[in-house]
Order: sequence, then structure tokens, then C-alpha cells
Amino acid sequence: METRRAGYIILGLIVAIYLVINLALPHIGHGFITTYVVQPMIWGLLIFFILRLPRLQPAGKWQLRQDLPKLALMIGGFQVFSLVIGGLFCGFGKSPYSFTPQGIFINLIFVGSALVAMELSRAYIINSFSKRHTILILALIALLFTMFGFSPARFMGLGEPLATVTFLGGDGIPLLAENLLACFLAFLGGPIPAIAYRGVLEAFEWFCPILPDLSWGIKALVGTIVPAVGFLAVQSLSSGQLRIARRERRVRGGSSIVGWTVAGIVVLALLWFSLGLLPFYPSAVAGGSMSPALNLGDMVIASKVSPDVIREGDIIEFRQGEVMVIHRVIEVQETEGSKFFITKGDANRVADMDPVSPKQVKGRVMLNVPKLGWVTLFFRSG
Repeated sequence: METRRAGYIILGLIVAIYLVINLALPHIGHGFITTYVVQPMIWGLLIFFILRLPRLQPAGKWQLRQDLPKLALMIGGFQVFSLVIGGLFCGFGKSPYSFTPQGIFINLIFVGSALVAMELSRAYIINSFSKRHTILILALIALLFTMFGFSPARFMGLGEPLATVTFLGGDGIPLLAENLLACFLAFLGGPIPAIAYRGVLEAFEWFCPILPDLSWGIKALVGTIVPAVGFLAVQSLSSGQLRIARRERRVRGGSSIVGWTVAGIVVLALLWFSLGLLPFYPSAVAGGSMSPALNLGDMVIASKVSPDVIREGDIIEFRQGEVMVIHRVIEVQETEGSKFFITKGDANRVADMDPVSPKQVKGRVMLNVPKLGWVTLFFRSG
């Protein structure tokens, strides 16, 4: 009962700190003192309070707790690597944070104090309440900590459907996936593996001078799939070592988590791929003008590229009125600083009547999969 009471107290303190930082301190001012002195002091007091409490035993066995920090670092590193790969497609931008020695030190105190306090709180709350309904507790705590990741003004600013979708896809869902993994790590190994995982991500965001400038679709894909894969890796490592049988029905709960996670990864990847939210996308060939290179019913995989890299001989997809056309570039023209592409179907005798401007270009064909496009054409004509 004492640990549960302490868990309630920590939960109340976290909520109070969130309200103070986001509602009370802004009325005082957004100066250096309130941001970089007062906030770390608040987090430091919470850390001191939690460390004075009796230690709670995580659910994982000793050997598992020894291995989890290494695995958490690997998952965090893989997520950073995936973000960098996304940046190769979408580009990079300069970090907004200071990189002077003084700026790095101040940011380290600012970020580090909040990170340690949040993960100590997460681990204590989870291991205080997870003796029953473990999965439900993990989900609720992950949702709560996700909400703490945004200011109230961010939620109030939602109204437009597009803004809501962009927020949920690019920020909300990835942060929720990150918190679900952090909660699972804290449940099994305490605060250390959760700090290791989230610490890698925070260090990359705050202390890397160049950051990937990703579209919300790429952010959603990487920020959701990598934590989901990490969740599976942690679950696989902990399989056979956790004593959850008395807390949950282990076989049904564990297998359903794995199954639904895998299914969610596959569905999400296919959805983002088909909607064109990735740097590459599928498109069905709806005519025979590109025969024999591309035939009716083929499925091409096109890449979103800058018009500057398109050359003669490339096959591009472009919009012509209300119709999407896939033809080959036979000439690149530049007139008064403007670029145009002259296109032609391989099976056509003459070039297309109208030149194609860079704004009309959707992508450049990379790969052809014969006959697979018939499925799309069937539903399109149905």
C-alpha cells in the first residue's frame, strides 16, 4: 500500500510540474532564469524525492536487467540511424540550439534533469501499479507521458483536419510509440534502460548540429516502426524470463501483443507507401504508350526527386490536366531560366504536345513490377 501511495504522489507531482511549467511560469516570463534555472531545479527536487523512496523491484530478472540498457541503446541508435537515412531523401537543416561550450552545458542540464526525472517517475509509477492489469497500466502511462510531451497550447491549436492529421501522424503517434517502448523498458528493467533509449534520441535532437528535415509522413513511419520493432526485440529477449503469468494471462497477452504489433507495422508501412507519404510510391500503368518498356497493368515504383536531377532518357510520372501520365523524357529545355521536359511514350510516333513543367512532375520511375498493377486498375474501373 505504501508503494501505491508513493506512486499516486509522484503521479500528482508530475501533473503539477507540467501545469507549473506550461501555465504558471509563462506568466512570469520566458527568460533565462525561468527556463534554464527554475525548471531544472524543479526536476532536481523531484529526482531527490524519488531517490529517497524505497526502491521497487522491476519485473525482469537480474540477467534481463543487465542486458536491457545495451539493447535500449541499440534501439535508440537504430532510430537515429533511420532518421538520418530519411534525411538523405528529405534533406537536412541546421539545428536551432546553441553549440557554444556554455550553450551545450546549459542545454545538457536542462534536458538531462527533465529526462532523468521523467524516467524515474515513469519507472516508479509503473512498478507501483502494474501488479494487476499490466498491459492496461503500460498503455495508460504511455498515453499520459505522451500528453506531457506537448504544451496545452499545442492541443488547443488543433482544429483544421489537415493540422490534426499532421500533428497526430508526425508528432503524436511517434511520441506515443516511443513512450510505449520506454514504459515496457521501465517495467522490465527500471529507469536505466528507459533513460538509455530516450537519452540517445534527446542527445541527437539537442546536440547534433545538423538535423534531418523530414516530412510528417517520414517522421510518422520511422517514429512508429522503429519503437514497434524495438518492442518486439525487448519482448523476445524477455520471453521466458518474466513472471507475468500471475499478473496477466501470459500466453494470450504476449502472443497477441506480438501479433498485433507485427500486423500494425505491416499495415502502417503499406498505408504510408500507398498514400505516397514515403520518398517512393507505387503507380499502375493504365495504357500501352510506353510499351515494351512498360505494359498495360504493370506496377511501377517511382521516386520523388528534384526536377534538377531528371535527365534525358528518364521515365517520369507527371500530371497532365486531371490525368497522371508516365512517359519518357526525350529532351530537357531551358528557356529564360525556366526548365521544361519534352516527353514521349516509347510506343508513340510523336512527342507529347505540351512540355512538362517541374511543378507537374510527381516522380521518376525506379522499378517495374509486371502485371501487379492490374489489381489497382480493376478496383479503379470497378
